[in-house]
Amino acid sequence: MENPFLKRAAEFLRDPQAFLAIVSPEPARIYLSPHANDALYDRLVQIRGTPGSGKTTLSRLFAYPTLSALLRNKDLSSYGAVLKTLIECRAIVDEQPAVLACRLPMESDYRTIWEFPYDEDLKLRLTIALLQSRAVLGWVRALRDSAVDMASVRVAPRSDAAAALSAIAAESIERLVARARGVEERIYRLVGALVTPPLESVSQELQDAYHPFDVIEGMALRHKPTGAKASEWILRPLVILDDAHVLHPAQLRLLQAWLARREVRVSRWILSRIDVMHPTEMFAAVSAPEPLPELPGITSGRDTLDIMLQSSGKDRAKYRTRFRDIARDISTRYVRQMPVFNSRKLESLSDLLETESQPVSDSQIRKLSEDLASAQKKFKITDSRLKELFDLVNMYRPQAGDLDTDVRLAVVRILLHRYMKRIPQQGILLDDLADPEPSRPLRVDAPLADAARLILFHEFGRPYYYGMETLCDCGSENTEQFLHLAACLVDAIAARLIRGTNPSLDARTQHKLLREKAKEIMDRWDFPERQAVDQVVSAIANECLRVSLSPNAWIGAGANAYGIPQTEFESLATDRPALARILHFGLAYNALSLNPRYPCKNKEWCLIELGGIPILRFGLTLKRGGFIEGSVDQLQGMVGEK
Repeated sequence: MENPFLKRAAEFLRDPQAFLAIVSPEPARIYLSPHANDALYDRLVQIRGTPGSGKTTLSRLFAYPTLSALLRNKDLSSYGAVLKTLIECRAIVDEQPAVLACRLPMESDYRTIWEFPYDEDLKLRLTIALLQSRAVLGWVRALRDSAVDMASVRVAPRSDAAAALSAIAAESIERLVARARGVEERIYRLVGALVTPPLESVSQELQDAYHPFDVIEGMALRHKPTGAKASEWILRPLVILDDAHVLHPAQLRLLQAWLARREVRVSRWILSRIDVMHPTEMFAAVSAPEPLPELPGITSGRDTLDIMLQSSGKDRAKYRTRFRDIARDISTRYVRQMPVFNSRKLESLSDLLETESQPVSDSQIRKLSEDLASAQKKFKITDSRLKELFDLVNMYRPQAGDLDTDVRLAVVRILLHRYMKRIPQQGILLDDLADPEPSRPLRVDAPLADAARLILFHEFGRPYYYGMETLCDCGSENTEQFLHLAACLVDAIAARLIRGTNPSLDARTQHKLLREKAKEIMDRWDFPERQAVDQVVSAIANECLRVSLSPNAWIGAGANAYGIPQTEFESLATDRPALARILHFGLAYNALSLNPRYPCKNKEWCLIELGGIPILRFGLTLKRGGFIEGSVDQLQGMVGEK
C-alpha cells in the first residue's frame, strides 16, 4: 500500500480535481488571505521558506485550471474549505476566476543566460524576454487546458498602452502566441548553442524591446448565458516564478528590481528558498519586525510584500499554533486518500495517536521512592518538611488532570533539591530537628512538571513524545518534515489495521518511532556545511541536555536553545562570515531557528533554537524559552575554530 505521506502526494498529482481532493487551503488562508485586499496582486510578492515548506503547492492552488475545476465542483462538501479560502484570497470573485496564473520554474535556461559573455544589461533583457514570452504562453495554455473558447478571449491593455498592442502582436490571441513562441524559440536556440554566439550574431529582434508586462492589464473573456446578453469579465494575469533561488544572485537581484516597478499591472510572485539569501539578509528576514534589506530604489512594504513561511520575531507562538492547524488539515486529507483508512471511515490521524501517559513500572517507582528517601537522609530533611513538599505537589491541579505517581515523586525530588539550594549552607550541618525556611517559597507549576517528565524519560525511559500536538511541533513549521515524521506513524497504524488489531498507537510506540525516524533523518542530512552544522547542533544539544537534567531543574521545562547577546549577533554576519554561513544553512534546512530580541535578565538575547529533528534525536523539551547563555566566541569554538 502506497503511503502518500512519504512523497508529498500533492506534488505528484497532475489532475486538478485529484489535487483539490488532497491539498490543504490552510497555508493560503494563513499567509496570503490577510493581504488579498491591499498587496497580494498589485506589487511584487516574495514568498520565502525552507525546502518543503509548501511554496510550489501554494502556486498550484492559484492555477487557472485548479480554479476552474473547483468552480465546476463547488457543490461538493469536500471542496468547501478550499473554495472559501480562494474567495478570501480574491482569486475567485462572484463565482468566477479572478486571476489567470501561470507558474514558471526557474530552471537552468535562465541561469545559463547569465553565463553569457555579454554585458549585464543585455543578459537581463534576454532573461526578461524569455520570462515574459513563457508567461504569455503559460496564460494561454492555462485557458486552453480549461477548455476556454479562445475565440472569446482578447488582451485587455493598459489604458495608456493601447498603441503598444502591435509591439507584442496582441491584436489576436493567435498572433500573441506566435510572437511569444518566436521569442522563446530564438532565446532557447541561443541558450542551447554549444558555443555562445558572438554579440554581433544575436538577433536584433532579441535586443529590441519585448515587454508584454508593460502592455497587458488583463485577459478579457466573453460568455453568453442562456437568454442573456453577452458579458465580459477580466482575469488579472499572475506570473509565479518558482525556485527563484536557482538564478544567479546578481540576476535575481536585478530581476527583483525590474518586477517591483509600480507601473507593471501583471501580478507577480517570486517563490524561493531562504538558503539563497545572503546571511545578512536572511538573519534580518527571520528577525522580524526589522525591515528586510532594500533593493536600490525599492522599499520593502511599499513596492514589495515579503512573506516568510515560518515563524519569526515575536509571532513565534502564533506561528506554532497556525502550523498545528495546517498539519492537522493536511494529515486528514492524506489519510482520506488511503483505502485502508477510508474503507473504515477513519479520517483523523489525531484520533489514532493516544495521548494517555504511560507511567514507569512499579519496580521503577520503588527505585524513585528509594532515591527520594536516600536524598532525605543525605540532606537531613525532616519528615515534616518532606510532607510539606508532598502537600505542595498534591495541591497542584494541572489542566490535563492529576499527575501520575511517578511524576509526583520526581517533582518532590526536584523540590527537595531546590529546597537545599534555598537554605543557608550551614543548614546541612544542623541536627535532624533543624528545619530552616527557604529563602524563596517553593511552588509547583507546569514547567516543573514538564521537567519531571523529561527526567523520567532519560532516567527510566518514560514516553515523552506522543500526541498530535507533539508531532506537529516536531515538524518545525515545515510541511515536508511533518509529513516524514507522520509517515512512520501512519505506516504503523496501517499495519495494525491490516492485521485487524487496535489501530491506535500508544504513547510508548509513538515515542519510539518518532525518535528512530529523527535519528534516520539527521543521519541523512545532505546540504552545504552539513558537518559543521552537525557539530554546532550536537554541542548545543548536549549542553542543553546536561542543564535540563540538573537535579533541581533550575531551568524549568528544559533548554533547547543557545543564547548569545543580541548585540553580538547583529555583527556576526560581518565579523564571522564562516560562522554566519554555518548558521545560515542550519536555519535554511530546519536544523536551527532564530528567536531574536528575547528579553531575559534585563538583557536582549538572540536564541539559536534547535529544530524539531535534533530535539527528538537528543531528547530535549519542545517548550520554547529555555536556553543556555553563551557568546559568539564560544559558538565559534563549537566548530573547532577561533
